[in-house]
Amino acid sequence: MKNKKIIYLSLIFLVGCLVGWIYEELFFIIIDKKLVNRGFLYGPYLPVYGTGAVFLTLFLKKYKNKPILVFFMAVLITGIVEYVTGYLMESIFNRTWWDYTGLFMNINGYVCLRSVLSFGVLAMILLYVIEPLIYKFVLKYYKHSLIITISFFIVIILDFIITLQFRY
Repeated sequence: MKNKKIIYLSLIFLVGCLVGWIYEELFFIIIDKKLVNRGFLYGPYLPVYGTGAVFLTLFLKKYKNKPILVFFMAVLITGIVEYVTGYLMESIFNRTWWDYTGLFMNINGYVCLRSVLSFGVLAMILLYVIEPLIYKFVLKYYKHSLIITISFFIVIILDFIITLQFRY
């Protein structure tokens, strides 16, 4: 069962990465009227969202019978993940991937009320809709889950290596 949990959390991460990228692209198509890959990597995935999805699943799944608590804890968790990620990426690469300066209740430009409330809503969709589907998929199609997970992680790792070699 331990292997299934690793594959399950890996798929949560991958789906979070993909859904996060789609969310960001749609949001900025509406705001800026253009498509721009806003991610650190070349591919259509944002690991910060995958990381947040895993933390949300690990910490909040047991509270699913308390949706209001889940929402507010999700806001807190995603705010911490976004702040730490923004700070570290700016410190390491001397570049800012997002800046909420000027937006209501921002903290050093890394997080703001709008972002964490949006992430709270996305967390509800993750925990009440997406996570149960992934759980069932892993139980029913473990071998397929394993192949999908390994394939995507190979792609992401190669993308990371290429990104570090040629972008930064």
